[in-house]
Order: sequence, then structure tokens, then C-alpha cells
Amino acid sequence: MPTRYARTVGHIDELLVMIFSYLDDRALSRAACVCTHWSEIALDCLWHEVTDLRRALTVLAPLSLKQERASSSSSRGPNAYAFKRPLTADDWQRFQRYSYRVRRLRHDQRHVRASTEKVKRHVPLHPKVFDELSATCPYPDIFPNLQSLTWFSCVPSRQHLSLTFMHRRVKHLGLHMYRSEPQSLTAFLQQVCSRCAGVTSLELRLAEPMRDLEDGIVILLRGFGQLQQVSLPIFSLTPRVLTELSTLKHVVAITAGHPAQAEPGDRRDVADFSPTIPEDAFITLRGLTFSAQLPDATRLLNTSLFPARLTRLHIKTVRIATSTALRDFFCVVQARCTSLVDLSVDYIIAPDSPIASPPPLPQDRPSITTFRPLFSARSIRIFEFRWDYALNLSDDDMEEFAGSWPSLESLQLHPEPVPEPNGPTLSLRALIPFARHCANLRYLALHIDASEPSELSHLLRSPGIMPFRRLETLAVGLSAITKAEPVTLFLSQLLPLGCPVSCGLRWPDAFDLALEHALVPLEVRTEMSTFWMRWTEVAKLLPVATKARLEEKARFAALERQMQALEVSRSEDRRRLTHLEREVEDLRYRTGRTP
Repeated sequence: MPTRYARTVGHIDELLVMIFSYLDDRALSRAACVCTHWSEIALDCLWHEVTDLRRALTVLAPLSLKQERASSSSSRGPNAYAFKRPLTADDWQRFQRYSYRVRRLRHDQRHVRASTEKVKRHVPLHPKVFDELSATCPYPDIFPNLQSLTWFSCVPSRQHLSLTFMHRRVKHLGLHMYRSEPQSLTAFLQQVCSRCAGVTSLELRLAEPMRDLEDGIVILLRGFGQLQQVSLPIFSLTPRVLTELSTLKHVVAITAGHPAQAEPGDRRDVADFSPTIPEDAFITLRGLTFSAQLPDATRLLNTSLFPARLTRLHIKTVRIATSTALRDFFCVVQARCTSLVDLSVDYIIAPDSPIASPPPLPQDRPSITTFRPLFSARSIRIFEFRWDYALNLSDDDMEEFAGSWPSLESLQLHPEPVPEPNGPTLSLRALIPFARHCANLRYLALHIDASEPSELSHLLRSPGIMPFRRLETLAVGLSAITKAEPVTLFLSQLLPLGCPVSCGLRWPDAFDLALEHALVPLEVRTEMSTFWMRWTEVAKLLPVATKARLEEKARFAALERQMQALEVSRSEDRRRLTHLEREVEDLRYRTGRTP
């Protein structure tokens, strides 16, 4: 490559940003030492998001360990970092080269509570550090271009320290709220609203049930008039909070945190879900996630005007409802949510989830009749349904399901039910209709029975199996499986190359506790681990088997082309032979000679 061309390519900012985005902090630090041009871009990438506040502040001044406060415990070691010396104007001038590059600050100390018993525990920053930052900073803001601030403190006494970095240019704010004295909490939240009045995205994590923090949440919502996105823990969107959100004019999305990442609230806070929603509320709302009983959710959708504008609707059900109530809910969704694209009905299996014992009878479980109203909702592309026990569905029902809903792009049909001795009612044959009818399907999650070798042998000999065209992931939860090899051979006919098989649970710890509380036999729960190991083996073997089958198809296609070429050649030879025979006959006729 010519030197001039290499120098030109090495100075394209957009290309450098793309390359640097794949580097870690150590590699970015080295890239910043190459030249002045690279230094600016590498430092922008390195300081764009700060996740270790202590390491970032060491650039301002060195830190050392110091006793945070007097303690009655027997340990005498230092337990907090503090500046070794007072901050000077030169420190701030040097730090300004890096501070204006920071766009995102994430300070998450919630893991500290889980690691307090370890020998090497987390050491926080001393509160005096934040006092010195506020007192000595010669500029209006420490990080002047900060746009996203996430502050998840480990104790209530440290949540007010986030005020040090708040200013009017912050658009995304994440807080872990604790219940403290009403006056101090109210004063803290009022300062948050005054400093970050322009927040458009709010993410909250709660250490207590919403009923204990509801007054503070209302203060935040009333102080953020430009709010567009709100994320709350599951079971935390109470009727009062939703009513308060309905008064905001710019709300676009109301979401809920993942149950394994954010501690859910108390389901009792949403047991009676009857918010007061004005007719002209939620004009801009397009996505809504809330927790309620299905009859309450049905009534809310049926008596409000905003559902017609929703494109995403996620319901976290508080209790298991009857199949009739579930069908009524789907009928209202089909009639009222005419623009809906993404629908989720999710019963989260958690330690406090009420699970029926013994399991319900098959006729009392959701069946294909329950889901039929949704087949008329042609705009829905993404559908997720999670319940407690396995559904009353058969392989023939999947033919109707896929044939009536060919526009599906993502389908999760209860892939993680409570295990039962009888096993699932769907087999691997249930995958075939989705491959045949759903051309745009990219994600499929089912609970199937892959433990019948005779059924697998029959399926492997089935002619004309059409593979998936665009499937990117097949999720099977902890479906029953006996041997990995025949399952791999069958899936290699259906799945495209590069499509992984995903197994396991989305929240394993909570699921295991819930099964223990539901008195599920230990041998049944132990068998789930065996299923996981076999599906993991399938996931390892499948890429090799799929590649081998594709190579076999390619060789077969090449042989077919050779056979066709030979057939064409033989046809051409026969044509020439026939032509020669005719010429010989004509010559004999003209000369009058006979053989």
C-alpha cells in the first residue's frame, strides 16, 4: 500500500471511530499515544462512558484509603478512598481535557451488598471526595457534556452524592431510591428536579415496595415535564403512578426492568389496578408495560382511548387467570389495539409466585381456542406468552397457529413451564409448520418433547422438509430430550447455518425457589439439569452437522448438474445419430442402392 494512501486512510475520523469501538481501555490508551489525531479520537472513545468513577478521579488527583467514619465493629482497616491532598486549579485545568469528553456516567454499587462477606470487598469513595469536588471545581459542571447519569448507590446515605454531577444537560437519569426520612427524601428529590429539569428518560430501581416510595416518585414525575421514557421495576407501576404519568404530554414509552437485573416490587401494590385515565391522555404513548390481573388489564384497554395508538403492549400478570379471561383479553386486544406490533403476556415465575398444586387439568389450560382471536390481529409481528404449567396444544394446533399467523417475526410460546412428570405435548414436528408458513420468523421459543427416538426416525425420513429461511435463534428452555445426536440430525435439516439453539432459564435462581415452594419433586427438578446438558451438546454439534448437510446438498446438486449435462449430451448424440441415419437413407434412395 502506498504511504500516501495509508496516511489518508489512517486519518478518516469515521473509520477510526468504528475501529476504536472494538478496542478495550488498554488498547485505546495505547492508540492515544500514536499521534495527535489519533489521541483525540481515542480519548473520546475512552472517556465517552465512565463506569469506574474512582479510576476517573485519579486523573484529577491521587487517592488514598481513609477511615470513612467511626465504627463499632472490630475491623480497623481503612474503608474509603479520599484525595491525598487538596485540589488545585492546575488539577482542574489538566482534568478538563478529559472531563468534557464524558457523555455517560454509570456508578452502580448494588453488587456491594452481595460481596460484603468476601475477603476482598469493594471500597467506596469517601463522602468528602464529593464535597471537595463541589467546593473546588472552578467550572459550572464537573462533566459539562454529561448526557446520561446512572447512580445506583448501595446504601441510602450515599444516594444524595449523585447531586454533584447533575446539571440541566442531563437527559437520561437512573436512580436507586431508598426510603429515608420524608423531609430528607423530599428535599433530595426537589434538588434533583431543579438541577435536571430537562430529563427525558428516567430509570428507577427501588429498594422497597412502591407503596413506601410512591410520594417521592410523584415528586419526580411532576418535576420532569419533558419526560418521554420511564422504566420502573416490575409490580411498581401502581394506579397512582400511571395516573400521574397520564398528565404528562410527551411520554412515548413506559417499560419495566428485567426481573433478573432489577429487583421486582411487591405484587400486592398492583393487585387492584384501577387507574383514572382522562380521555385525552397518552397522546404520544406508543409502548406500555404494566403489571395487573388480566381482568383489570382488559377493563383498562376497553375503557380508554390510548390503546389504539399503542405499538407495544407488555402485561406482567399478577395471578394466573382462567382460559376464558385470557381469551377475553385477547379479544379486546384484537379490537382495541389496532396498531399493535409487539404483544407480551408474561407470568413471571418468582419465589413469591403463587403456583397451583396439583397442576390444572388439560381442559382448564390455554388451548388453540384461547389464541384464535389474535389470528385476526394482522399487525402483530412479535408475540410472547408465558404461563405457569404447559399449554394444552398439539402439533396439529401448531399447523393452524403458523398458517393463521404467517407474518410473525418473533414467537415465544411458553418455553419455560413448570415441569411435570408427563412432559410436554409438542414434539419436534411442531417446528415444521413455522418453517413452512412463517418466512420472516427470526426468533422461535417452544417447549417440546425431543425424547422419542421412533418419532425422530420418522421425521428424518419425511420428504420435502422446508428449512427456515431467516431464523436467527431457536430457544427450547429445558425441553425433554433423551439423545443429542438424532435431535441434531433433525435440526440440521430445519435450521439455517449459524442459527444457534438456546437453552436454559431466564431467571434460574428464582425459578428453582418457586418450584421448591410449589412442592415439585426433587427428581423432576434434577432431570432439568440433565436436559440442559443434552441441549448444550446439541448446540455444540449443530453447526458441524448443518455445515456437513449443506456440503452434502452442494455435492448432490453438483452431481445432478453433471447428470443433466450427460443427459443433454446423450440427447444431442441421439439427435446426430438420427440425422446421419436419415442422410444414409436419402443417399441410398437417390443412388438406388440397397443394402
